[in-house]
Amino acid sequence: MALDIGSVRIGVSVSDGLGMLAHPLTTLKMGKKDKLPLDEIKKLIGEKGVQRLIVGMPYTMKGSDSIQTRKIREYVVELEKALSIPVETIDERLTTKMAADQLRAVGRKSSKNRSIIDQVAAVNILQLYLDKKNINRRVP
Repeated sequence: MALDIGSVRIGVSVSDGLGMLAHPLTTLKMGKKDKLPLDEIKKLIGEKGVQRLIVGMPYTMKGSDSIQTRKIREYVVELEKALSIPVETIDERLTTKMAADQLRAVGRKSSKNRSIIDQVAAVNILQLYLDKKNINRRVP
């Protein structure tokens, strides 16, 4: 399962049983005062039998940390403490832009589909992770 954590919403995606394809799952709302909805995340993990959580890291285009990157690092620590599964991060640069472009390509306006954009960004994050993992698996 992957999370695209934003300041208002969290896009969530899951992979198929073979770990080949990512699919949108849902969009969660951040709690008050930027609190992660840990109970909802735990519930999804249990329902879907998730074995690993991937969190997108929003680095700047130069690859350095931003204020949001530091905030996500704090969330990752919180997730690691609260969950009994491994939590990994992956560079998520441009995944939200890719998601908006993908929606526009099928005739949907990004301004009216923010929660869908978050889910598609989470799909892009998870697909990047799965592709990287599967490429490494094929190398002898």
